Amino acid sequence: VNILPLELSGQSSGDDKTHYLTMMTARVMMVAGASVFLAKGATIAIRYNAVRKQGFKNTGADQSFKGEENQIIDYKMNQYILLKELSLAFAIRITSNWLSDKLMAIQQDPIAMGGDIPELHASAAGLKGYCCNATAIGLEELRKCCGGAGYLQASGIAPLEADYKWRATAEGDTTVMLLQTARYLMKAASAAASGNPLPGSLASALSPLKNPNFNPFDAKPRASTTWKDYCDLDYLMKLFEFRTLAQVKFLRTALDTRLNAGQTFDQAWAGLTLKACRTGQSHVLYFMLGKFVEMVRTCEDDACQKALTNICVLFALQDIVDGKQWGGLLDINQLDHAEEACNNVCSMIRPDSVALVDSWDFHDKTLNSTIGRYDGNVYEAQYLAAVKSPLNKDSVPDYFEIYRDYLDMDFLKLRNGLCDEDMDPDDCSAYPEAEEASGSGLTAALSKL
Repeated sequence: VNILPLELSGQSSGDDKTHYLTMMTARVMMVAGASVFLAKGATIAIRYNAVRKQGFKNTGADQSFKGEENQIIDYKMNQYILLKELSLAFAIRITSNWLSDKLMAIQQDPIAMGGDIPELHASAAGLKGYCCNATAIGLEELRKCCGGAGYLQASGIAPLEADYKWRATAEGDTTVMLLQTARYLMKAASAAASGNPLPGSLASALSPLKNPNFNPFDAKPRASTTWKDYCDLDYLMKLFEFRTLAQVKFLRTALDTRLNAGQTFDQAWAGLTLKACRTGQSHVLYFMLGKFVEMVRTCEDDACQKALTNICVLFALQDIVDGKQWGGLLDINQLDHAEEACNNVCSMIRPDSVALVDSWDFHDKTLNSTIGRYDGNVYEAQYLAAVKSPLNKDSVPDYFEIYRDYLDMDFLKLRNGLCDEDMDPDDCSAYPEAEEASGSGLTAALSKL
């Protein structure tokens, strides 16, 4: 039986916007999947970094090799990378939960909830683009924080990173998705300028655009006076709202300038792709921070709320420190305060870092990692994985006999011990002749492999 879609059968669904739902569902699912992958990567990397020790705490002391070593999670740059990806995993998870609940409400009553569909569709597009791309990059950063151990397949994080990459492109490339969000922002800006009502979070953020003479810097929050200002969620929300408002205004003005100069919309929009992409991302991050703050304030346990507040603050700070479109909005003193806050907040989160990843409750079988085990027995697990590896099924490789004539067996028997006093380390008499080693003898040996 062939069943035509409603729009082709001539029947009305009651609201054509409901046709977005299938696409939105796929994108919301991919955002939710991004949070799971990044959470797994953060769990493996943070656990390993808490176990692994390297580098002495006091290198100036005599015989420092006997001294206490640092946990590599305590190296500040490593700590920052680990914890910022942890904060991003939480932010994506919280936002995807909100999106899923909203989508379910629309599916149950698409007519009543129809007014929210355009903004949700635009936000879901940008969230898919940003979150999947950020997760792909984040997993690689987490893998590198594990050093050489993170390169091994048995680490769990190497195959996790390799398996996730395609999701940054599937169901919409990052650039295309963020441009969809930016186009919706331009429509919303035009609606605001015309005095039309705006839905959702954009209603308050873009309402100042109703004034044609509005200057974005009139809405700039007060300048920070200390790093502690950046630990205030209300202050951070005002900063992110200000950035979104300012960048939407700048993009709308740039677009109008090109259109008034005679360019078609397509020409003008193509020329503003870089600016539009970044503006779309600014809105996505403002949206994510808003949902994170809402969730933190519903937490009833004081200790849990404190930990989540620090994570939420770090999520915002890592974008101020590393993000885009803050240039000109914040001065050098404010950026210095943000960096200092970032450093201090990481120190606040550090004691809770392992407990925070444990809260996701990933079973060892799910992580399938030698270095991300719950019990911390990293090196025992690595050894057992090496023993079970097909590469190590034989104690002596098959090709050893071929190379035997070219090896200094007396030296190898020492097993890193000291040479006998009567042994000449420069004695090469046991080696094959140079002509044989460089010519047909070695070639013949290699041809047997």
